[in-house]
Amino acid sequence: MASSNRRKRQNRAKAAAKQAEARRRRAATARIRAVQARMSRIYDPGTPAAELAVLLTEHYRGVPVAGWLASALLREGSSPGRLQDAARLMLAGRDAPSLTALTFAAAVAGAAGDAEEERRLIGQALAAGEADDPAVRLEVIDFISTSGHAAEAVELLEPRLKEAPDDDFAADLYGAAIERAYATASSDESAARERAAVRRFADRTGLVALKDAVSAFLDGTELGEAVRAQVTEELSATDDLDWSPEDRVAFGKLAEELALLTVDPGHDGDETPDDVEDLLADDDSPCTPLRVFAADPSTPPVLAARALAWHEHIRYGLWRIDDPVPAPGLRCIDIVSGAERYAEFPAEATAGLPRWTVWLGGIVPVDGIWHSTGAGVRLSPSEADAAAESIDEAALAMVQALAGEPELPPAPIPFGHAEPYGVYADDQEPVPAGMASLIGKVAGAMITRIVADVHRYRATPPAIANTDGDPMCLITATIAVQEGTAGKLAARPDFDLDTDEPDRVTWWGALIPDEQREAMMAEAIAQLRDQGHKDVGVPEGPQRWVRGVLRVRDREITVEVNSRQRLARLLDILRKLGAGPAVTSEKRIDPAMDFAWPAGQRAAQGGAAAAAEGWEKFWLDEQVPALSGRTPRQAACGRERPYLEALLRQFEYEAGLLAADGKTGVDTAWLREQLHMQKDLAD
Repeated sequence: MASSNRRKRQNRAKAAAKQAEARRRRAATARIRAVQARMSRIYDPGTPAAELAVLLTEHYRGVPVAGWLASALLREGSSPGRLQDAARLMLAGRDAPSLTALTFAAAVAGAAGDAEEERRLIGQALAAGEADDPAVRLEVIDFISTSGHAAEAVELLEPRLKEAPDDDFAADLYGAAIERAYATASSDESAARERAAVRRFADRTGLVALKDAVSAFLDGTELGEAVRAQVTEELSATDDLDWSPEDRVAFGKLAEELALLTVDPGHDGDETPDDVEDLLADDDSPCTPLRVFAADPSTPPVLAARALAWHEHIRYGLWRIDDPVPAPGLRCIDIVSGAERYAEFPAEATAGLPRWTVWLGGIVPVDGIWHSTGAGVRLSPSEADAAAESIDEAALAMVQALAGEPELPPAPIPFGHAEPYGVYADDQEPVPAGMASLIGKVAGAMITRIVADVHRYRATPPAIANTDGDPMCLITATIAVQEGTAGKLAARPDFDLDTDEPDRVTWWGALIPDEQREAMMAEAIAQLRDQGHKDVGVPEGPQRWVRGVLRVRDREITVEVNSRQRLARLLDILRKLGAGPAVTSEKRIDPAMDFAWPAGQRAAQGGAAAAAEGWEKFWLDEQVPALSGRTPRQAACGRERPYLEALLRQFEYEAGLLAADGKTGVDTAWLREQLHMQKDLAD
């Protein structure tokens, strides 16, 4: 009886939870429909001015409207007079009109060409925002930016960012405003104010002046010797690497940059910059080179302020760059913390930059504008995922160590086996500011080690293997055999004759692990049921990977396999069966040659095959280890979709590298079309 009552209580609780969830969904749906209905009425040219005023007031609830709203309503057929009437009604009868009323009226005045009235109303809105909290003022500035006054928005945002460079909202608005100013300056010769804003953004002289001044300040001092000693130690730790002269110089600059933040002669000389606790402690140390420079009475105040901003706000990270064409800067996201910044990069860092490049390096605010320091290294998406996993684990270990848990030695960077951090970054919320700061410090502490390990990894081309562990090579071969071979093959336990297609023989491979098989079958059954197949049975017993598919016609076999070893095994089996096999034709597509960099250029002999006939065609239905043994077509509809997206981004990145050299890479656009993934997750 007790058990029965407990079961009833559990069932009632489950039913109540389901009902509550259903109510939440209904309420959310009702809210969405109400918003849609309201927006439909707002955009309807037939909505009376009085009703439009009420609808706008209800919809925006006191916050600024979008700067382009009035122009959009005019394009939809609204008359200027109707919009002006609505604006007057929203402003009337109030001693202090709301920001919604002020900005809508300003937008209407701007759309009507009344610049004087627009300016008066914008001034009122700014004054109202000034009296409120900083976030409200930023919303007014966003209105100014989106209403066609991007240069003014930039000028209003610059003091805020100089005061608080880590203000994420202000930094995001600044990036959008600079992009608008750049677009206007590029198309309008009279846009002098916009060109001036773009010049200020792109100006690296402040950063260069700071670096030169710090270098001159340290020259010949004990602190300068300590910096050089740390750089020498970092370089000597990589003596086993076959650096090019350019790479070695770049690594030295990165090590020197880190030394400016970490060297402290007052600390034990045995401590290394890879010690995360020491790096965190250096935040409060007055003896690091940048702090000593800032505190020196001979340092000009403007340079002292820049040095302190560098020391306090520099953010190291794995900055993913989606659009590699500066306009005039690059919008980038740290794939570990999720932090976003719009930053200026030097021309040498962006030359020939493929999409999805990840920049491992630091960005620093100079007079409020974020700049790449210029020291860093480009990573491919897969390399960046591996580095991200190491940084993430190190940050977690740091938190655990601070909580008193035993510290574990650092694990090797998991090249080729990491989670798709770059893909997840599109959907996950940024971590809290404190955690983002910790992650940035951990990334800085690990940066030279990561760069060295990436160089080692690149020295060894990646191995592309099938589910048997054989090096991948896609082979279609025609084999002459003796009559009766199909029956002999079907008698073997690892070959099956298809009852529906008598000439088709499947060659089975290793067993699929139970957990993986169950997940694959559950997804396959769900897909079949979605397609209208109601009575879908579950195959009993263990399931196996497919090693190859054979077509046996008379005394000829056509076989498709994905490694030379599998073809050799098949020929050996046929010989043992007395089939007297002889390969009469063979077509090979070697991914080691057909993949993009670093494995090599596609189709080195005779040019690249079309996607529908080349490597891409075979890959779509190949069981890919990186997709847990599923084919790309299966992964596109299942839980492996993020891993598939990561592979496609890697292909696109590598194709971009090859295209810059006049070569051809994987046709990712064709693959996306076939997989119904034309729009990647970032879009």
